[in-house]
Amino acid sequence: MAIALRRKIPENGLRPLKPSKDLLGIADLIEEAFAGDMDNSGLKALQEMRWMGRWGKVLFWLDYMSPDVNTYLNGFVWEEDGKIVGNITVNRNSHDGRRWFISNVAVSKAFRGRGIARALMDAALEFVREMRGRVVLLQVRRGNAPAVHLYRSMGFKESGALADFYMPHPAKIPIEPLPAGVRLRRHRLDVEDARRAFALARMVVPADLQHESPLKFRTFRLEGSDVLVSNLFRRLFGFGTRQYWVAETGSRGVVATLNVEPGIWNREHSLGFLVHPHWQGHLEKALVSRALAYLAQFSAQAIYFRHPDALTHDVSALLDAGFEKRRTLVWMRLEIGD
Repeated sequence: MAIALRRKIPENGLRPLKPSKDLLGIADLIEEAFAGDMDNSGLKALQEMRWMGRWGKVLFWLDYMSPDVNTYLNGFVWEEDGKIVGNITVNRNSHDGRRWFISNVAVSKAFRGRGIARALMDAALEFVREMRGRVVLLQVRRGNAPAVHLYRSMGFKESGALADFYMPHPAKIPIEPLPAGVRLRRHRLDVEDARRAFALARMVVPADLQHESPLKFRTFRLEGSDVLVSNLFRRLFGFGTRQYWVAETGSRGVVATLNVEPGIWNREHSLGFLVHPHWQGHLEKALVSRALAYLAQFSAQAIYFRHPDALTHDVSALLDAGFEKRRTLVWMRLEIGD
């Protein structure tokens, strides 16, 4: 008597992402597609995805959760003979559901050129339309010509760029003098300094970047007690403290801000600065040199941070100080009509 063994036929083609079975395959695909181009936050997200994927069937309930609730693991995959060779993630980017963000658009190298990326994008955009979304945003690495061509052909337009700057360890460079009439002081960690820093940022950060990622006052509101507790913890464990400075003149008030955060637990150091338009080209080197002098007191780990690419004086000062511009991420947007 012959016994016929039934074998499950693998799914092929486009289908919705299933968290209970897809996360490990997606993690492998993203690692292949973006190898060497991921920062620490990307690597951490990949690690978290693998951790969730190992729970496997425990996540089955996410497969059936409404897209109105489960916006973190929404998306589509392309499967060939049981292997995920394409992926796209689409998440809500605003509370009202009008703005959506597409990420992790990846196709395995052996399957590129077959229209899989376009099919994934079509599915994601149709999903956003069904969810009554009105704006779709994504980021693409400058120089990724095939991806940029695809997005442009689907109606996306470029809208600002952010550059990633890297230095393997704080360089020892001469401290540049401040211009006459400018003094650098510590941020008072009060509402007034927060308002001035917020006003400066709204003036300096390119309008297209503010359009895609609006500035919020609460991110500039530095609570003195929070900073003091954080810095106390850092001192106890031998780490450098976070420092916030403002540069001011008698006539114009705050003309620049500088924030420096030494890395802890082997994380990279980071810094951020903004210069008033009337002082651009005159303060950047002085700010960068002081940031490096401060960070050089601590562990010699790398410095890594993101900065608007359109601020050319800032970029020049960073490159002159020895920073490497590792990549530039371009914002692109698509307005969806009725």
